[in-house]
Amino acid sequence: MIAMSILISALGLAIGSFLNVCIYRLPQGLSIHSPRRSFCPECRTTIRFYDNLPLLSYLFLKGRCRHCGAEISKVYPLVELTTGILFLVSLYRFGPTLALLHSCLFISLLIPIAWIDARWYIIPNAIILVGLITGTGVTLLIALIRHNPDYLIDHLIGTVAGGAFMALIAGAGSFVFRKQVASNPDGIGAMGGGDIKLMILIGLFLGAWPHLLIVIMISAITGSLVGLCLIALGKRSGGGGRIPYGPFLVIGAVLDMFWGEQIWSWYLMLIGWQ
Repeated sequence: MIAMSILISALGLAIGSFLNVCIYRLPQGLSIHSPRRSFCPECRTTIRFYDNLPLLSYLFLKGRCRHCGAEISKVYPLVELTTGILFLVSLYRFGPTLALLHSCLFISLLIPIAWIDARWYIIPNAIILVGLITGTGVTLLIALIRHNPDYLIDHLIGTVAGGAFMALIAGAGSFVFRKQVASNPDGIGAMGGGDIKLMILIGLFLGAWPHLLIVIMISAITGSLVGLCLIALGKRSGGGGRIPYGPFLVIGAVLDMFWGEQIWSWYLMLIGWQ
């Protein structure tokens, strides 16, 4: 298990390095394939392989470009480290099974979505499309191997229900905030279309009941806490400033994927239904 833990962690770090490419290039409309080698955003110098080792190179270079001395964004090591840790958690949670592949694929989609939405307020269609294609394939494979068509049906229902539920929330938000949005285009307004597409993806990977409800509850709680903290710190007023909702949906999806049953049992006990 130790050897497998090292292997899966190293794989997570390597994939995290690729996710950094997606996070940097996709919002700017750049190709993730060309140029093939990474480059410094400041001096545009191609980064050598020994300066592009996940996490290690950042430490060796002390967070600065070897050529121009520009500071390397802390996002790069954070993304690599987060991916490696979540891959390792997936291994211990699911073991060497298809569920591990399912989890690692989902994580590899959610991390760039969260970072891009937090920075650019967009959720790239390319990531959603890749997720829908690969997610459908893995879900179908798991259903076939388990001889469990209900598994596939539940996840397909989750796909439709996730999008419909978020569209309903977005529609209600548009109705409630329509005056505020008209008077303040930079206000919080309603959720964007990207959040709806993200919930479609989440529904595909997690299934329907009670997973979607858990994701919505966790995202609402964490989003509210962050919003209140920002207001308390004077970072935004009660009705101004934008807070992307995608990262909170991602938090809810990851927590549900790992500990959804425990969270649901705890919730039922809290409301006295168990």
